[in-house]
Amino acid sequence: MSSHRSPVVARMNRARWLMTALATVITAAAVLIFGYVAASVDAHARETRANDQVERVSGGLARAIQHDDKQTLDLSTVIDDELAKGSTAVVVEVRKPGESWKQAHTYQRSYMPDDAQIATLATQIEDGADGILYQGHRYGGTDITGRSVTVSGTPVFWSDWDTIVVILAGTESMADPGAHRTLVWELTIGGALLVLLSAAATFLLSGRTQRQALRLLDEHEQFLGDAAHELRTPLTTLKLLTESRPKPDEVQQTLAEARRLADRMARLVTGLLARARMQSGIAEPERTLLRLDQLAEAVAEEAGDPRLVVTAHPSVVVGDPQLLSLAIRNMLENGLTHGAVNRAAPVEVHVAEGRVSIRDHGPGVDPVMSASPFNRGAAGRTGRNGIGLALVAWVAEAHGGNASIEPAAGGGTIATLWLPPADITVGNPVDARR
Repeated sequence: MSSHRSPVVARMNRARWLMTALATVITAAAVLIFGYVAASVDAHARETRANDQVERVSGGLARAIQHDDKQTLDLSTVIDDELAKGSTAVVVEVRKPGESWKQAHTYQRSYMPDDAQIATLATQIEDGADGILYQGHRYGGTDITGRSVTVSGTPVFWSDWDTIVVILAGTESMADPGAHRTLVWELTIGGALLVLLSAAATFLLSGRTQRQALRLLDEHEQFLGDAAHELRTPLTTLKLLTESRPKPDEVQQTLAEARRLADRMARLVTGLLARARMQSGIAEPERTLLRLDQLAEAVAEEAGDPRLVVTAHPSVVVGDPQLLSLAIRNMLENGLTHGAVNRAAPVEVHVAEGRVSIRDHGPGVDPVMSASPFNRGAAGRTGRNGIGLALVAWVAEAHGGNASIEPAAGGGTIATLWLPPADITVGNPVDARR
């Protein structure tokens, strides 16, 4: 990563962390709201169950209590009742006129308030009933251990007896509070894990997006660097030509050289743009059935160099004519440039079976570049390699083929572009092709 890109990368990293933080905050807020609502709904439901339970017990036992003919309270029906044997506390308060309250029966006493509070509740229930039989009331408070409880009381009156009985039933203000606490812990831990997973997923996905952006930035910088590198020499030469003030008899030659340089720059820009568009997925190579031999002959004829000797055999391939012309032209320029050691030596072009081979009689393959002759920027005898051969390799790869450069027998090099031969029998029955 180049140093001049560090501010860009720093901004992208800040944006990545900001996106992660924002997604985490939003997820945490959503989880918090959901957890609060879920816990509140569960607590309300359990409180309702507890209220219903104490009211059912106090009301049921109040209807079961009796007294005998001797005006003696019969508690056996209360004690033996299933409602008085469960998890709900029961206290039977009895009071005769002018006397204080007495506890005639207790069950699960620890879930009820202290004696003074029970007596107070019994008085409040008696007064609140206003003489109405089974007029129950519910109160909230704490038991003798400090736990929050719900107490329901139901009064019992008799027309033939002046004794008053109040049945008190109590239980924890929330049914099965242990299960509620477990739910709260599960919501807390699950919510925390969900927030962490959301943060991690956002960080990873934003990192993936950032890598794509960095890749596009690399391709953009590579395009600009390639264009600047390749166009610098022809532009400098063109500038020198325009400033040379040629003589009248040299004008045509100067113009021809200027046109050649302009054509070369146009080809370079075309190749760079095509590669950039295809690497970014904007465009795809054209797939056309074409004669590779005729294409190579046309490119060689356009080059117009007398050293070129073309031997072509019919060869049909499927490919993009513009990209293949660019690749062949770059191979020809490479052969003509490196074969310039002997100006009289030919540059031989051979086309057959989807293969274009160009042999020069130059100094041969530089050992330094022999391992990666198609890599952009590889250094050789003549300095750093440009993008010409790199484009050749890319065009070959885009067509499902390959490119190679190897030493030729007797000196020089052979550059080869190979493409899969086209199946000209497509459309015929399969059995006929066999």
